[in-house]
Amino acid sequence: MTDKKVDPEIKKITQELIDNGTRYDLEFLDNIYHDSLKFVRIDKENNIQVLTKEDNMDFFTNLKSSGAKPLNNYAEFHYADNDGENGFVVLTRKMKQMEKEQEFLFNIYWKKMDGKWKIIRETVFVR
Repeated sequence: MTDKKVDPEIKKITQELIDNGTRYDLEFLDNIYHDSLKFVRIDKENNIQVLTKEDNMDFFTNLKSSGAKPLNNYAEFHYADNDGENGFVVLTRKMKQMEKEQEFLFNIYWKKMDGKWKIIRETVFVR
């Protein structure tokens, strides 16, 4: 088995995403998600749900509006790379959904545009 490779720049921006997303910082999320974001969620039964940026923003807006407590910010980084233009990260997150703590494996694809990192695709597997 090889050592974990975790690019510090991609890890840092991903941690910022987690810290702001778990507190429902809508302005941060709106700026970090690219307009053409595709968010693919695969549940334990292999059902696939594909969301847009608007769908994802609606999810966080509804949580914030409902007064929901912040989400768990647990993150275990498995891999992250960065070639200066594209970034990729694989991490495990634990969050409470439907009154139950669940584990999620995330693959997040970043693209640097006008000097700023944007998320263009996010895939999450419910474990």
